[in-house]
Amino acid sequence: MRLASKAEIPDGEGRPFLVGEMEIAVFNCRGAYFAVGDVCTHAHALLHEGSVDRFRQSVECPLHGAEYDLRTGEVLTPPATEPVPVFAVRENGDAIEIALPPEGGSGGQVQEP
Repeated sequence: MRLASKAEIPDGEGRPFLVGEMEIAVFNCRGAYFAVGDVCTHAHALLHEGSVDRFRQSVECPLHGAEYDLRTGEVLTPPATEPVPVFAVRENGDAIEIALPPEGGSGGQVQEP
């Protein structure tokens, strides 16, 4: 599914997307694109509003500072303890595309787009 063009997501930033009922954030870290669930698992805060570490490929929640690895969704620092879902990303020309979980799926790791 096409979400955005590369130009819409500047280096070191994230952008929110609503896909059905899923809140997804796409981040650009030095030209590498990552898609994760946009809601922090500790408290309802939007990760696309957080601080992006372009070199570590991580995002810090703007509310309480939990940090997530954008490659795996894993928690790097508390207070969060549960990972965020990740979505496979593909660059197709200038477009950023993501794979969605199968119908009835719960997010998490998904097949390639």
